Amino acid sequence: WAASIFPYRDQPFLEVMRDSAQPSLIDNRFETLLKDAAVEIEASRDEDGNTSLPARDIVKRLASKAEPPITLSDYIQIYEQQGASNKTVLQFVSRKASGKLKKGIDLAGGTEFVIGFDDLPESEERSAVAVRDEIVEIIRNRIDRVGVTEPQIKAIGDRTISVTVPAVKPEDVAEYRELLTRVAKLEFRLVHSQNLELMENYGNPDFTVPVGFKLMDMITEENNQEIVTKLLISREKTGVNGTDLKTAGPTIDQFGQFKVNLEFDAAGSVAFCDLTTENVGRLLAIVLDDTVFSAPSLNEPICGGRAEISGSFTSDEAKQLAVVLQCGNLPVDIELQGEFTTSATLGADSVKSGTSAAFWGLMFVFVFMVIYYFGAGIIADIALAANIVLVLGTLTIAGATITLPGIAGIVLTIGMAVDANVLIFERIREELINNKSVGNAVRLGYERALSTILDANITTLLTAIILYNFGTGPVRGFAVTLAIGIVASLFTALFVTRAIFDLLLHNKWISDVKMVRLLSKTSIDFVGMRRVAAIVSAVLLIISIAVFIGRGNGKYSVDFTGGMEISYKYEQQIPSAELRSALEGEFNNARVSYKASMTDGGLLEVVVPEGSERTNNESNDSMNLDNMVTAAINKNFPDAKVEHVGTKQIGSLVGAKFRQQAIVAMIAAIIGIVLYISFRFEFGYALGAVAALTHDVLIGVGVFLLCGRQLSLPVIAALLTIIGYSLNDTIVVFDRIRENLALKKGKFLDIVNLSLNNTLSRTLLTSVTTLIVVLMLLFFGGGAINDFALIMATGVIVGTYSSLFVATPVMIIYHNWATKRAAAAAAAAASSKPEVATSA
Repeated sequence: WAASIFPYRDQPFLEVMRDSAQPSLIDNRFETLLKDAAVEIEASRDEDGNTSLPARDIVKRLASKAEPPITLSDYIQIYEQQGASNKTVLQFVSRKASGKLKKGIDLAGGTEFVIGFDDLPESEERSAVAVRDEIVEIIRNRIDRVGVTEPQIKAIGDRTISVTVPAVKPEDVAEYRELLTRVAKLEFRLVHSQNLELMENYGNPDFTVPVGFKLMDMITEENNQEIVTKLLISREKTGVNGTDLKTAGPTIDQFGQFKVNLEFDAAGSVAFCDLTTENVGRLLAIVLDDTVFSAPSLNEPICGGRAEISGSFTSDEAKQLAVVLQCGNLPVDIELQGEFTTSATLGADSVKSGTSAAFWGLMFVFVFMVIYYFGAGIIADIALAANIVLVLGTLTIAGATITLPGIAGIVLTIGMAVDANVLIFERIREELINNKSVGNAVRLGYERALSTILDANITTLLTAIILYNFGTGPVRGFAVTLAIGIVASLFTALFVTRAIFDLLLHNKWISDVKMVRLLSKTSIDFVGMRRVAAIVSAVLLIISIAVFIGRGNGKYSVDFTGGMEISYKYEQQIPSAELRSALEGEFNNARVSYKASMTDGGLLEVVVPEGSERTNNESNDSMNLDNMVTAAINKNFPDAKVEHVGTKQIGSLVGAKFRQQAIVAMIAAIIGIVLYISFRFEFGYALGAVAALTHDVLIGVGVFLLCGRQLSLPVIAALLTIIGYSLNDTIVVFDRIRENLALKKGKFLDIVNLSLNNTLSRTLLTSVTTLIVVLMLLFFGGGAINDFALIMATGVIVGTYSSLFVATPVMIIYHNWATKRAAAAAAAAASSKPEVATSA
């Protein structure tokens, strides 16, 4: 796993290509190819050192132009793909050269594609806005199916869409460009029955295309050379097209060639069977976006509801084609109107300070564990380091993109990994206090912590799976990293640390497990304070709800509301942090970013959200807003000499469907939590857990808004983290209550109090270690990272409080109600029994 993280940055393509070739096979032709490619790559660089052409495309062209053409598989051999095409070999090299740690738009920037459409076809009855919204959803689905990249998609007017993806390398940009602009209109058309005979006259002056047919090229590849075949394709529709597809997926045949398998729905299967039955012996052309991919001969009827598309694909091309077919075709033809390289949306300054803060926060956790748990702390640190490596390694193997929401998931899993170790160590401490030997204490500590760790992690894992299946965008990114992190933390806490302990004990390298104890045995009456706590919670909830309502639309960032995007040319670049700070006084939560294109050069973009205070107090027309923002920039940064280029109204990043899916995901997650906790504990425990996480989210949002902040996509990720943290905390407490009820005799409330005191040390330790990391981000991280850390810090504090004073009291209320109900039912049953007569 550690090896899979490297190289974490992109490597020079030609260097990797040379290293991939077998030294004994390299000859002068290969060396010349690399030298010529290096010259062309350097010639294509712009002022910033970026290349406009993918290196692999340059090599492919030069290899095909050589005399005779160079076959790259003669030098670079791919396992199980003997004689692979040049395209496949170059894709293999490109993957090896790519940095494995992919960062999202918020952390590293990317490429913005501006796409649009003109007139709607006469058959289209919907408005341009409705068609635009459909295109947005199709594009979002395409990108989501390619991988967890978390794109930014927003509408610009009625007929234009901006799509920003985390890709800056020319080859990656080219793949996304194809993915976004391909209409994916799939058709099956018959080839003229006398195609060969008719095409013999092609090129003659008297050659004419038969009525009802059109002349099209089918381009195939053989021995790394393109072969063009002329086909007369029927203009008449066959009745089978892409709308009849049920699924589409990439596959590889027995010759190592990639293809795309198609499966039709019920109606499509019947239509395809009829088509192939009626035209046995004819060629059937498979046409996608007016390009003929293949034209196989119909030797027999095909009635199984399946077909395949072949066309000298690489694995990536086959996967992309399957994705666009699976997502459906675009309703209209679209054109690429602009392409820009964008800076990190969080700002380079925020990313740098946030990274540094997170590193030092983690270092504090490592040092704290050693100081508090001595040798056991070193074992925990080894497990934590292994946990981080496993999470990052799995993300890189899966090709996922690391974003701020993803980091939220990682922070939560690190907190849960620390918690699992603390649970085990505190259990070991208890066994040592009961005079157990070191070996027995370790064994019993793991055994008795196992149930708690599994319940807490499985509940959170279930939530992550539900969020992934029902959510989209940042919700999905958070869910992926959370799920991977939970599995990694379970493995490291239960197996890695246990293996190290067993090794040390077996070799008699340790004779005792020493730990610091800040809290002696406590006897706090938490249950007795539940009424006071209820009043405190009620007041906080009322304030939070009042603030939420009172802020109106001003509580939402541009992610939710959209706004005005104002573009400037500049002579001197202004540091993003300084410009944000300067605009903050006049325009609440304005966003600043830089982007560049091959034609327009560098551009400064300022986005002012709808509902910002300045635009509420003054006229909100774009002309007045342009002047106000321009005046503010010139006032604070006269040397920049900005020149206004244009202003556009932009839509929100969070569309109606995203909101709907997010709500469905949350409801489904809550239902899953209730069902699991009811199964493992009782229904009353489930009510307590849901009440606590609802309490934490509402108060977290209230405090956040009270500080004048705005809800954004990173904040949504932080709220999901609060839910996970609150759930984990609550389950730990409930598990100890369940254990003590089974082992100890006494009043219910006394046992609950005892359980809360038993877990208090663990609760505070876990909270402090997690809070330290978050506070480092809060005080030293800038921009959106600061917002993220603020709500996280609030969530950790409120989550600790709720596990003691919200979840348990709600469970007690249900327990008392259920007990009284059971007693009443028993009394009613007893009174309904007939009296037995006795004889004298």
